[in-house]
Amino acid sequence: MEPETIKLKQQEIVAKYGEWTNHNIHLGNGIYTISDRGNNSEIKVRRILQMIADTVNKPWEQLRVLDLACLEGLYAVELALQGAQVVGIEGRKANIAKANFAKDILGLDNLQFVQDDVRNLSKAKYGSFDVVLCLGIFYHLDLPDAFYFMESIAQVCENLAIADTHVSTNAEKCYLYKDQKYWGSSYVEHSVEATPEEKENSLWASLDNQTSFWFTRYSFYNLLAAVGFTSVYECHNPPVINYERKRLNQESDRNTFLAIKGKQVTLKVTAVEKALDAPKWPEKAELMQTKAGN
Repeated sequence: MEPETIKLKQQEIVAKYGEWTNHNIHLGNGIYTISDRGNNSEIKVRRILQMIADTVNKPWEQLRVLDLACLEGLYAVELALQGAQVVGIEGRKANIAKANFAKDILGLDNLQFVQDDVRNLSKAKYGSFDVVLCLGIFYHLDLPDAFYFMESIAQVCENLAIADTHVSTNAEKCYLYKDQKYWGSSYVEHSVEATPEEKENSLWASLDNQTSFWFTRYSFYNLLAAVGFTSVYECHNPPVINYERKRLNQESDRNTFLAIKGKQVTLKVTAVEKALDAPKWPEKAELMQTKAGN
């Protein structure tokens, strides 16, 4: 497609849906959705791609990947350019329009964008995936939806799930779900007076729930284990650098978590573990109480 045609179509998208808010995609011929100077979004793409490449023992062309709440499609587009079969699910019409624009310009037949609420995720509806991306969406959900959503991720995931999410540094509230306690804090997504249209146009907030729930780190670990992920890791390399602020993005309340859907190992060297319940991460408060009791 000629550069002038690309620019014209891009201007039409902007006129109807507004400027791109975060995902800077190269459309060819030196044309970008935001700027040829790049932004911080590309830095995290490198982290996600490296995590997949280092963990999944398959070539890109054999991978089926799900990108949940894919925003303007950056991660899905990159994975499709690498050769993977990719499905991106996004709830907002404006984001879907921008994502499909990039897909069409780049001619990616191995990429599909679907406008849907990620809370509708199921294996019956979307099938199974080698890799599931849950980037910047989990902390926008409230309870009990967050529980159901993570269970659905585990249901469709065959190998690896990557969650980039905030976690609460305060165990302010406790919820009981399937006989397990989970701790965290509530955060406001929309004002009580917000209209459906205002919520739709608030591109960096939840679709409709007024508040969301951030799990503590320990409760997030426990939830991932409870739904069937056998091991969980946090990524530190490649680092995420904020070039605008000229510093590393080392946030105490956010990181990229890698959860593997494997098979539980049974030890042969000892029989002690057979008499023990599966270990769970205790909250800091509980640990302090235990120490005080001793």
